[in-house]
Amino acid sequence: MAKHLTGYIVPLVILAVSVPMILGKVPPNGVYGFRTPKTLSSPDIWYPANRAAGWFMLVAAVISICFNLALWWTVPEWPLDRTASWMMGGTLIPLGMSIVASFIYLRRL
Repeated sequence: MAKHLTGYIVPLVILAVSVPMILGKVPPNGVYGFRTPKTLSSPDIWYPANRAAGWFMLVAAVISICFNLALWWTVPEWPLDRTASWMMGGTLIPLGMSIVASFIYLRRL
């Protein structure tokens, strides 16, 4: 179950969460979206920042799913704990990169 959770379910949830952000369907709020003092200060900043963050998250989720599928197909003989660890890295590294990219984009707004 850990392999499926870190390798596929988490990236699919990230993908699902990113789509409303990309479409501009998430209004400024304190719960959901790319929330920083700057994004919450104005809808003129909130929507472009969240749209960009959504795209970055979507790309990260797709990269994660592709990496994790390739890992599972190329080394199926690995023990579950090793596979789960690599899949966690294959999920967290692209997600971390999407967060960094979101902050870089926000700085330019």
